[in-house]
Amino acid sequence: MSTKTKHFIFDFDGVLGDTWSAMIKAVMEIDNLTMEEAIRDMSDYAASPKHSRKNNLTKDELAEWMRWTDRFGRAMARIGFKLFDEFIAEIKKIENKKVAIVSSGSKLYVKDKADSSDLDFTHILTFEDSPSKEEKVEMICRDWNVDIKDIHYFTDTKTDVIELKEMLGDRIIGCSWGYNGYFGLLEVLPEEKIMEDFMDIHLI
Repeated sequence: MSTKTKHFIFDFDGVLGDTWSAMIKAVMEIDNLTMEEAIRDMSDYAASPKHSRKNNLTKDELAEWMRWTDRFGRAMARIGFKLFDEFIAEIKKIENKKVAIVSSGSKLYVKDKADSSDLDFTHILTFEDSPSKEEKVEMICRDWNVDIKDIHYFTDTKTDVIELKEMLGDRIIGCSWGYNGYFGLLEVLPEEKIMEDFMDIHLI
């Protein structure tokens, strides 16, 4: 049996956290939108790499985004949501692993919920640490002392693939149980890189 350490970085929403319904409610509340409008806004966000470090946001726009993320995080924490416990159970079965979270969400709802999973995350990096997922992935790899090409990054979000594909290439794994689903991920990932079942993690 191989003793080589596996290095896994997880997006949170739609991968570890079953957050879609809560996110829609939070966006409806803080932006005063109808359900249809909130779904449209969340779907547009998932298709556009706004949190890339090449996003060209002004200082004022970034500050406003931070304020919005704070309001969103507080709403998410209050509304509440479940974890994908069956997926977490499969992760726990893997020996010799290091696990971390990189999220564009707020620590206000990500950190406590992630800690409750009892997975020993070395990092839980959220929007407050950096708006750029590229920078957060680089930070974790430096701390782990591994090459970026030695990690696997799990996401259900098309924007993650768009932002990170140059950096990570085929190390990006799609999780089809999130809000993009199998066919949404198929628009940006090859079929063999999309997990359809929680147990598929054991094939990586």
